[in-house]
Amino acid sequence: MLSGARDYVAYGLRVRSELALPYLGAPRRAGEPDVTVRYGAVRPALPQAVRTYGLWQAAPGDFLLNLHGAIRFRVTGGRQIVVEPLGGADEGLITSLLTGSVWTALLQQRGLLTLHASVVGTGVGAIALLGPSGFGKSTLAAALAALGNAVLSDDIAAISSPARGPPLVLPAFPFLRLWADALQRLETPALPLRRVRADIEKYLLPVGGFRAEPQALRAAYLLTQSNRQNIEFTALQPSEGLVWLRKNTHRWKFVEAFRRQRAHFRAIARIAGTVPIVRVVRPAEPFCLEALAERIESDLPGRCER
Repeated sequence: MLSGARDYVAYGLRVRSELALPYLGAPRRAGEPDVTVRYGAVRPALPQAVRTYGLWQAAPGDFLLNLHGAIRFRVTGGRQIVVEPLGGADEGLITSLLTGSVWTALLQQRGLLTLHASVVGTGVGAIALLGPSGFGKSTLAAALAALGNAVLSDDIAAISSPARGPPLVLPAFPFLRLWADALQRLETPALPLRRVRADIEKYLLPVGGFRAEPQALRAAYLLTQSNRQNIEFTALQPSEGLVWLRKNTHRWKFVEAFRRQRAHFRAIARIAGTVPIVRVVRPAEPFCLEALAERIESDLPGRCER
């Protein structure tokens, strides 16, 4: 038993942590943890690293993130995260990293597909909003939630591929992380909200419509921008969708380091072959947030009934 630990739930996993993790929800029932998070000593390098890239090193089943002079994380076997603060990291930075790249490493070690996407649960199933940072995934998810849909994940989507049935999106935690300008678009004041980190203008927005149960993935929308003033939707062929799913994999280099390329290809090929993928082109400015959310809602029945 970890000293002073609390239980949380994220991505369908029970997490027992010595660190306070305010993003994560509480489990509904008691039980043994799937993942433990604890403080401890972390070696500055992995002796058997397959890949070293910037601040991280990895090998199958093992991952190290080393922010020199600030903090180290070690993730092993998809079951344990060890955190060693080195004096240069505040709680916000630790939690932000833990629920970002560190969590992606853990999810991949557990055999899950990780996409750079926010996911919303609708009346017909889950839809993934794909795209790089700054393309409005979280903002659009918030707008869709305001229309009565449920938020499942923010920025990182974890998807499992059961032997039978459609791919499943595993719910993350009941918050969206939004920049100050995104909150302004949503007409939501930033002052009552908690900052993700003290040094950046990014805030935690609670989402009341969070849904804790996994949902079948029914459609994916690839967000892009242009100088044109209209919104355009184009259905992609499976071969095109496959390429874009690969491009929007969250931390592809981790996949290579964990030597999971074949499993990864099978997972994205299954999605590309069974789930409609739509390229969405919107004006860079104005954002057209309400029109875009309504357009996606109106697109859903036809896309998901195929």
